[in-house]
Amino acid sequence: MEKYKVIERSKDTGSTHSLLNKGMVPGIVYGKGTEPTKIAFENKVLLKLMHTGAFYSTILDLDIEGKNEKVLPKQLQYHPVTDKLIHFDFLRVQNDTKVTVEVPVEFLNQDTCPGLKKGGVLNLVRREVELSCNANNIPDKLQFDLVSSEIGDSIKISNIELPEGVSPTITDRDFVVATVVPPTVEVETKPAETEEAAEETKDEKPEESKEESKEESK
Repeated sequence: MEKYKVIERSKDTGSTHSLLNKGMVPGIVYGKGTEPTKIAFENKVLLKLMHTGAFYSTILDLDIEGKNEKVLPKQLQYHPVTDKLIHFDFLRVQNDTKVTVEVPVEFLNQDTCPGLKKGGVLNLVRREVELSCNANNIPDKLQFDLVSSEIGDSIKISNIELPEGVSPTITDRDFVVATVVPPTVEVETKPAETEEAAEETKDEKPEESKEESKEESK
């Protein structure tokens, strides 16, 4: 696991505004039964971690000026106008710390799935599933093989194999993660020709003949 160096914030490190101007993002590390630690993370390194696709389910190994801490990202705060990252919250964890994380679901063999080959569409009800597990046992992703899925099939959480010690936070029902639905067919409706003709006749006004006009003028 790569270790990331951060600085501990104090009066000497300057204000939040000055840290942001120096390319550092202020944040806090907290945990049950421990004192919170104010730190600052290099902005470009933090942004790179955020774009890995599994930021909120990845344990980060921090070096806080010589002190090692394992943390789990919990919250990011952005400036309301510029949308720039201005603060973060990290949860301090041990290997046996129980955590709640959202893990993405990957669907295998979409190119050979019978239902999709027949024109069906994979409807993702949940792109991520919220799980409860120990900090040292967070899966990178969940997987389901579509090799035998047909149109009309529903993939529920019970159909997805979870690692030992990992469970969904929703326990009162067997919820749906995805479905294979029939293709959407748009039916083009055309007004009947008789209706069109009726409308045209209604809008048209008969023209008087020249002879009738002459007779009326006499």
